Amino acid sequence: MKTSTCRVVRSLNHRRNWLKAAGLGIVGAVLGRPLAAAGKHAKKSVQLHIYIEAKAGKGKKLEKLYRDAYVPAIKVQKGFLSTRLLRHYESSTMYEIDIAFETEAQRAAWAVSKEHQEAWPKIEAVGAKITWQGFDVLA
Repeated sequence: MKTSTCRVVRSLNHRRNWLKAAGLGIVGAVLGRPLAAAGKHAKKSVQLHIYIEAKAGKGKKLEKLYRDAYVPAIKVQKGFLSTRLLRHYESSTMYEIDIAFETEAQRAAWAVSKEHQEAWPKIEAVGAKITWQGFDVLA
């Protein structure tokens, strides 16, 4: 009896992991398709990936601030291509904001813009730790 119960549990865990992986693949394909279809990153551009560890209990507030303050501020910038907010799988505190601009000069101009000066401190206020990494998009 115990052996068959273990097999059922292992089978359910295996199925659950497979479904999680499949779900991530489908979400990635659906989210990635509009950018690829539109060709927004087909030419050279720059990206900044901002890694945010939200303060305890502040994840939902970060999500709301991103939608309500950050996106409206960045989307009016010259050379802006895209932004997205990611939350690490099975985490309520680990986030990533990715932004893309046509050139590094345009991204740098965003960083000193009036809109950034109003939106970014709100994001910083809910972050316990913030780091970033810049990338050149080559292909």
